[in-house]
Amino acid sequence: MSAPPRTPERTRILGVDVARALAILGMLAVHVGPTDVPGLLGRLYAAPYGRASLLFVLVAGVGVSLLASSRRADAGKVRWILGWRALLLLPAGLALQELDHGANVILQDYAVLFVLAIVLLPLPGRWLLALAAGAAALGPVAYLLGQARAPEVYTRAPTTLTDPVVDTVHGLVLSGPYPLLTLAAPFLFGMWLGRQDLGATLLQRRLAIAGWATAITAFLAARGLVALLGPPTTSDDPRFLVTSAAHGQMPLWLIGGTGAAVGVLGVALLVAARFPRATWPLASTGQLALTVYVGHLVLLHTASGIATSDRLLPAVLITLTLSALAVAVAAAWRSVADRGPLEVLLRPPPMRLPASSGAT
Repeated sequence: MSAPPRTPERTRILGVDVARALAILGMLAVHVGPTDVPGLLGRLYAAPYGRASLLFVLVAGVGVSLLASSRRADAGKVRWILGWRALLLLPAGLALQELDHGANVILQDYAVLFVLAIVLLPLPGRWLLALAAGAAALGPVAYLLGQARAPEVYTRAPTTLTDPVVDTVHGLVLSGPYPLLTLAAPFLFGMWLGRQDLGATLLQRRLAIAGWATAITAFLAARGLVALLGPPTTSDDPRFLVTSAAHGQMPLWLIGGTGAAVGVLGVALLVAARFPRATWPLASTGQLALTVYVGHLVLLHTASGIATSDRLLPAVLITLTLSALAVAVAAAWRSVADRGPLEVLLRPPPMRLPASSGAT
């Protein structure tokens, strides 16, 4: 299959699109089948659980910085694009959460991250790194304190379109499935990464090696510390801070999951740079991420009986089938069109500049 005849506005980094596609397909797998089956195959299938969303968020941060570095986008236009996307994704995500698909929708949390990006875009890279480290260290502590004081609130319950505004804001920022309190860490780190030369082979190799080394170290550290200190027993037990349970919002989960995301990004950049034609169908899927994401939620809502399974082997077959279908449709679409059907909505209307006044 040949590459598409044109690209929308600028040359894309295919490896970033490949990483985004892997995040989407990883979340699809988590939503289709069980993530608690023992054995090697069960652990491999469940590998995206708690990691795919962090990869999705990391790549979002990378994308924001790549957008800001585009020659066609000045600072005002970038803020306008991010603001438009936030205004679009917030109600869309809340509305999609109303469907009966059993998934925690992340689009409304993307909206909050884009607002954060609008505020922090002018900061130098060292400040983004410092804020990412602060979120990874202090965010989990704040989350644990909130969980200890109000366990009935910190239940990771998703927010919906019909929730009161106060509850919605609280869920998006503090207590929901993807709270800004902790997800700011991979997002800001992604913004910093997006300012680096992602086309450099040496950097790509370093990302792959350092990312996976960090993921393995965090996993082993959590296992060792829990074995040494014992597992937590109450909701306010400080030993929660050394656990790495998926979506537990604790530091070692954030560090390990972000490390795995960086490792995936590094490998994706290396492979896509070496084999651009072979990886183009997967990159196309990443370029249609919003369409594929919304499409799989609608499918789970309308046909959960055939699109999900509590048994591992059927879930693997369903996941492979849906993934292949998504890649094939995305590649076919991108061969004739610049943007996906929902990605078109992400392009805001033209900015209206104020008319000049006064005598000339």
